[in-house]
Amino acid sequence: MWVLIEYAAWAASAGVLLWLVMDAARVNREFDEDTLLSSKEGVDELLEHGEVPEAQEGTKL
Repeated sequence: MWVLIEYAAWAASAGVLLWLVMDAARVNREFDEDTLLSSKEGVDELLEHGEVPEAQEGTKL
């Protein structure tokens, strides 16, 4: 019984590894290196335009 569980765990691990490699390749194809290494994303862009609710309550960051 434990041998089957061990093989299932190895199969699941291999599946996750395959998924990670495929996702990394997809992201590498879709985005250039400058975008991936940029520190300017998400909340940073919202703060520039004052679109974050906390920033609109009178405390500008």
